[in-house]
Amino acid sequence: MKNKIVLFFDGYKFYIYISNVEKYQRIMFQAKENIIQDFIDGKESAFKEIYEKYVSTLRYFGNKFLPEERVIEDILQDTFVSLWENRKKFSNELAIKSFLYTGVKNRCLNNLRHEKIRQKYVEGFVEEPSESFLENVIKAELFEMLHRIFDELPPACKEVYLLSLQGKSHEEISQQLDITINTVKKHKNNANHYMRERLKYLLTVLTWL
Repeated sequence: MKNKIVLFFDGYKFYIYISNVEKYQRIMFQAKENIIQDFIDGKESAFKEIYEKYVSTLRYFGNKFLPEERVIEDILQDTFVSLWENRKKFSNELAIKSFLYTGVKNRCLNNLRHEKIRQKYVEGFVEEPSESFLENVIKAELFEMLHRIFDELPPACKEVYLLSLQGKSHEEISQQLDITINTVKKHKNNANHYMRERLKYLLTVLTWL
């Protein structure tokens, strides 16, 4: 059974189906073999690599709970400090990732409670089932991945692709950008090919429309 994820990206809705959540997680947890051990041993370069890998997705994840960017940055800092202080307790990247996402979530909920807006926001999150928590984690990862890859596209491809996402036909895009229909098709095909190549290691478990 496929898990359906609805993801809003640059104002557009994507439906992403994950056919095998466990396989998806194994792929996303892959890390250089020595990084985790180096981190446990207290090497700051390994900690920096883990930080850079997760900070953007954790920021997006935290924004699901809190809109204040300053508060989110403080929560991220506290979470990574706690990760470093507890580094000897971890044996693999799955445990590190779980610690990070759970830490951000709990700190966000504590902040909401502190601000005394429990009735409006907190209760729904506190009772949130584990599947919903996992879904939010996956959304954060996929959003960051798509955003990074999309920004790598050449400007012309990106412009055509955005217009296509708006539902415009090849003819309409051709007229709006003053380029031939063949050029529109070329840019769109190039964009699709590039994004699929960059995501090819996940295409065994993802279907996106």
